[in-house]
Amino acid sequence: MTVKLLSVAMWSYAVLSMIVMWLPFVPLWLLSLPFDRRRRFAHSYASHWANHLHRVSPLWDIVVDGLQHFDPDRAYVLAANHESTADILVAFALRRQFRWIAKAELFFVPLLGWMMAMTGYIPIRRVDPNSRRKMMTNAARQLAMGNSVLVFPEGTRSVTGELLPFKRGAFELACATKTPVLPVLIEGTGALLPKNAWFAGVQRKTHPVMRVLAPIDPATHGLDPTRLATAVRAEMTRQRELLRQQIKQRGGVHQAPRNAEPAEHC
Repeated sequence: MTVKLLSVAMWSYAVLSMIVMWLPFVPLWLLSLPFDRRRRFAHSYASHWANHLHRVSPLWDIVVDGLQHFDPDRAYVLAANHESTADILVAFALRRQFRWIAKAELFFVPLLGWMMAMTGYIPIRRVDPNSRRKMMTNAARQLAMGNSVLVFPEGTRSVTGELLPFKRGAFELACATKTPVLPVLIEGTGALLPKNAWFAGVQRKTHPVMRVLAPIDPATHGLDPTRLATAVRAEMTRQRELLRQQIKQRGGVHQAPRNAEPAEHC
């Protein structure tokens, strides 16, 4: 079976499985609302769906390490690099509670967008200053409730494989709320699903890596968003080079690592 046929099969399965999972989700969500102010159930439900897709996929197997840095009992501003549309699905392999900031247009996609809104994910319209202010307010509220917030500080997907300049929003949020930034490296998804592509860019199974780095306290950088952004980007750049060397040593992203962290549940 060609890669294009496999890609079509996976997209079709993702849509069909979402429809099937949507049917019980709505009544269960309504029942949980009075007891689940943080909407943990809704995110866990979405996470199980995403990780089910990871398990059945013939094209990828996500490798996660560094989870010891992600304390499930506290909130972080997660700052992840962005190289593929697949990064959004890959992030669920963390199996932790978080709410991600996404383009407002996605919230109008039937089923997917509705579930995003019901879970408490945070919309933003990039060119609308009012939308940005509302997003910052919503993100701060999620942090105050104990939910981590995931941001792609590059603002768009990188096509060069290198980190783009970071925008200030994630770091303003971290400084304003005095919340640690948790850097997250994603490596290998750019080849899996290139930007603006619907078909996989790999010919055989690949093993993208998501590595959680040690948290960075904004207080150590004077609660200054610019200094914090510079420090986080420098650490991610340094650690990414180390990660790439390790992937190269194991034979590339098509070779599975010998030791991967066991899956956990959010």
